[in-house]
Amino acid sequence: MIRLYAQFSQKNPAIHCVNLGVMFLLVLLSTYQLLANEQLEYAIGLMAPILPMFIFAKASDYRRKYLHD
Repeated sequence: MIRLYAQFSQKNPAIHCVNLGVMFLLVLLSTYQLLANEQLEYAIGLMAPILPMFIFAKASDYRRKYLHD
């Protein structure tokens, strides 16, 4: 799955940037909601991007090591 996402991100950098932006906005919005409303249900938004961020990091590493332009 990491290799496939690395290839996908190399072929479609705009969509990859949108994916990163969505994850960043989710964390930002969840943090704001958690601080403003003080309800723990917004903490789910902080945990949701953990798996995608792991995939982004590993795919970036794979891309740097094995995929060359």
